[in-house]
Amino acid sequence: MTVQPYRLYIERIDPSKNMARFYALSIEPNLFGETSLVRSWGRIGS
Repeated sequence: MTVQPYRLYIERIDPSKNMARFYALSIEPNLFGETSLVRSWGRIGS
């Protein structure tokens, strides 16, 4: 069985509000052989 990586990466940039954010989601296997949703977010450049 082949494992396909699923990833979503979104950026939101609004210079008038001094806003530069990123949001990332991925589905990855965990140590027990199940799947997990991994979320990451923050300011771009940090």
